[in-house]
Amino acid sequence: MNKKTIITILFALVAVAGQAQNQVVWENPSAFMGASNSMFEITKVELKQTETVIHFIANYRPGSWIRFAKESFLQTPDGKKYAITGGAKTNEKESDLQPDSLFWMPESGMAHLALHFKPVPLDTREMDFLEGYFDGAFKFWNICDSKDKKEVVIPDEWKNVQYAQDETLPAAKINKGVATIKVKMLGYKPGMNLEFYVGGFRPLGLREDFSKEFRFADDGTLKAEIPLWLAREVTVGVQGMTYSNIVIAPGQETSILMKVTSDHRPFLAFKGYLAKTNMDLVTADDNFERYKDDYSTYPKVKACKTSAERLQCLKDIFNQRVADAKAAKYTTAAQDLINMDAERKYVRWSRDFAVIYSQYVVSEDGTVYRGNEHYSDDVEKNKDMLTLPDEEISYTWKYLNEPASPCSAAFWDENLFNYDLNASEKNAFNVDLHGISSALIYESIGKVYLSHPTIHEDCKNVVREYQAEQQRIGQQLAAQEHVFYQKYDDVAPENILQTILDKYKGKAVLIDIWATWCGPCRAGHKAMAPMKEEMKGQNVQFVYLTPPSSPLNTWQEMLKDIDGDHYYLTNEQYTYILDKYESDGIPTYAIYNTKGEQTFKNIGFPGNDVIRKELEAASK
Repeated sequence: MNKKTIITILFALVAVAGQAQNQVVWENPSAFMGASNSMFEITKVELKQTETVIHFIANYRPGSWIRFAKESFLQTPDGKKYAITGGAKTNEKESDLQPDSLFWMPESGMAHLALHFKPVPLDTREMDFLEGYFDGAFKFWNICDSKDKKEVVIPDEWKNVQYAQDETLPAAKINKGVATIKVKMLGYKPGMNLEFYVGGFRPLGLREDFSKEFRFADDGTLKAEIPLWLAREVTVGVQGMTYSNIVIAPGQETSILMKVTSDHRPFLAFKGYLAKTNMDLVTADDNFERYKDDYSTYPKVKACKTSAERLQCLKDIFNQRVADAKAAKYTTAAQDLINMDAERKYVRWSRDFAVIYSQYVVSEDGTVYRGNEHYSDDVEKNKDMLTLPDEEISYTWKYLNEPASPCSAAFWDENLFNYDLNASEKNAFNVDLHGISSALIYESIGKVYLSHPTIHEDCKNVVREYQAEQQRIGQQLAAQEHVFYQKYDDVAPENILQTILDKYKGKAVLIDIWATWCGPCRAGHKAMAPMKEEMKGQNVQFVYLTPPSSPLNTWQEMLKDIDGDHYYLTNEQYTYILDKYESDGIPTYAIYNTKGEQTFKNIGFPGNDVIRKELEAASK
């Protein structure tokens, strides 16, 4: 090899080394995409001397749009910010994107994009992408090379947590109080605006499910207080991470250590009430499909050819879940909860096979999903696919007939006690507990419940306290000017709508039929609020009609933020009006002109532009 060749090789090596120093590439980097950005996947990050480029895939509904604000930036751990400079594609697979402009998703529902920023230092090991710190902003946290992902540092007070050898569930006992949950989130950063969800259950003395999100403080801590009457299994978690079930109890404290993560395993440790059981439960959700029974059961029973085979398949699935829980060496309490859930699912599938089976279909790629458009027809077609033998009809509960069963979420399944499965053999107190819900909802059942000689007094007291609270709320509502509670109960259903409209002669009237538990109804109220503010002083009246299925305390609280006149109708009145509008769902909207003539009707929120146009025309 001559001298000239050696020099050429040396220059080439220097050039390659220089190029390596001028660029760092993170392939398939790690990132926490936040609470609401799961439709994005970062595929590559390029750190160059001239710019930093983030390549990602967006998966959104075809025809929808996304937009990145021109104020977007990258932020490094030292607090320095690096502004966005553009969204030009870097290869033929990617699409151009202009900051602050709408990017419309293609028919495929997938788009490869690139965002360009001013250059961060090449030795940067981690950064965040932020549109801003406001709610709803795109936020991609802890972007780093997967090889450099940092391990969390466990606080000293959480090191070497000592768990009990075993724990058992308490027998059901009414003890009204507050359960406290304290959470510490490692790796939390101000601006993440994460919320800790608690829900999935209905407190014993209420008619509505508990579902609430608690915002983390800037230091990653929070304290949640949950009203309870007895120990309950509840769902907790953080959107974008995972959800799991744990057990909490009135007068007891549960402490949870979590970490910000994208691996769906955020729970690190528990302290306090049934700590080992709660750790086992979140581990169980990771290790086997504790709460995914319908999706995993469907393909197994689909392969069966006869009724007997299907029933045996369901039995095998049930027994396997029980065996898995035992083999995992969880606490007695955790095993009992898993077994109760398995038994609930076995009973539902075996007793109502056609209804549940017909809900599911398999896509071309083999994915099982809920949403069979031929559901009603298939229920009829599948009604004889599983017929129970006599000995199975007399099935006796194995796990859900214990004094501690009310701790389980499975015990409170609304469909569970609709099956005639030797209910008389159940723990009597548990049956009394299960009857409280109907006693709260239906006045006639409540009267029978309170007069029944064998029902436990503690259970009756729950109903009495609820009724007293309803009476107190009713008295408050009766004193409010724009609220009409029980004032028109004696008006015949066929006359109630005209009776209400007669109050507003000479005005255009918007009728909004809704309920407190209706998400689209609440979304419509929120969307209309600015429009209503703009139309103040015009010849328009907003009227809201709700049924008894709206819990009174929730209705009272919600109507504070809904400007207008509010009517709490009887079931008969409410049903009659929906029938008159030929409506099979809510929200339902109707508009009347100044002469009392109906000029508009729509099921579902049609948008502010439509409502404003119709009201302006009706008010002339």
